[in-house]
Amino acid sequence: MFKRALFLGVTAGVLSGLASTIYAEVFYWANAYYVDFSSFVTTSMFFGASIFACILASVGFWLADKLLAKTGRIIFNFIFTLFSFVSILGAFSATLPLDLEFPEMFPSLVVPMHFFPALIWFTLQPVFIKSE
Repeated sequence: MFKRALFLGVTAGVLSGLASTIYAEVFYWANAYYVDFSSFVTTSMFFGASIFACILASVGFWLADKLLAKTGRIIFNFIFTLFSFVSILGAFSATLPLDLEFPEMFPSLVVPMHFFPALIWFTLQPVFIKSE
């Protein structure tokens, strides 16, 4: 079970990083090239944060499933969702460089990305881990 959970985390993390990268490119294009945060957040940051979050979630899922047999999955889902919502506070409190144009647009770029790891992890979880 641990290997499947870990593989789920890695797969969801990579797909989440890919989704974040695509979203950043669409965001840049949709705003008519006025808003470019590539000097502040990079593709490697998208992938690193996504993979870390999804692997951490997979380890947490495995622990919750082992320690809390009947309610572990429900409690884990609630905690993972709660952490996704709490993580957006960092986007609003980020200190941006003074030379960036339109810094008020930064949260609109990164807030949706904070939900990609949970969304993709929850989507792939039934594929990797079967219900008992």
